[in-house]
Amino acid sequence: MASARVARTLDVPADALWKLVANFGDTSWMPGPPKVTLYSSGPGMERRIAAGEGKLIRERLEFVDAASRTLVYTIPHNVPFPVKDYRATMRVRAKGNASELDWSVTFEPVGASEADARKAIESMFGLMIGWIEARVKAGG
Repeated sequence: MASARVARTLDVPADALWKLVANFGDTSWMPGPPKVTLYSSGPGMERRIAAGEGKLIRERLEFVDAASRTLVYTIPHNVPFPVKDYRATMRVRAKGNASELDWSVTFEPVGASEADARKAIESMFGLMIGWIEARVKAGG
């Protein structure tokens, strides 16, 4: 199994960051906003994101724990990276008045080198963390 990780300190309170991250159905932080359809709630729920050209990314919430501020999700179909067996973990930690968002993933590369797959994922995580921080700062 290969892995990728981005951890960034954000200038937002950990409780506010966790509130947004933990609400798996809230995609207001994504630009657009994207067309998202939700199925079910809590662990086992899916959010299906229309990714253009008829492609539908299916993300499944596997685990969420408020005490440790940890969320785990998988992308079982149409992973938007050259990988399969995508399983990501998002952790929020308090850092004084700020917080840290630690986003990691395990995967198997498909049609790309492990280094190229990792670079694509880490680049996207970096962008998405910025979007999440902006949304929390805006009162999201």
